[in-house]
Amino acid sequence: MAAKADIQHGITAQVHADRDSVVAACRRAAERLGKHARFEANATRVTVAILPGITPKFSSVSPIVSIDLRPGNGGGVQLESRVERYRTIQSRLFGFVPAGPKRLVGKQPFFRFLDALETELGALDPAAGTVNRRLPV
Repeated sequence: MAAKADIQHGITAQVHADRDSVVAACRRAAERLGKHARFEANATRVTVAILPGITPKFSSVSPIVSIDLRPGNGGGVQLESRVERYRTIQSRLFGFVPAGPKRLVGKQPFFRFLDALETELGALDPAAGTVNRRLPV
């Protein structure tokens, strides 16, 4: 897939839990990437910066995933994740002629994070919560 389709993936959820529990679930999902993720949270947003290189010290950040937290209908928390910033790479012929589609830098860690986030949010409210994976259209 091309980078434009990859960045459209995300999670939307309505979870009947308090905000702190949802932030803790987001933190646990980011922790599954180990040192390759930086986690920040405030009152309305969680931000996870993914460091896709072999060592995080020498990697550039791509992608940066933001998770917006809002009060849900009937209590709980409604959240939506999206990619804020990202980098791409593209194959080149003879060192300068672009060849093939642009690819998202950090695609595999990004999808591992989304899988972990989906699992963690589903575990918070297995009976009444809704966790949906947003796919490209």
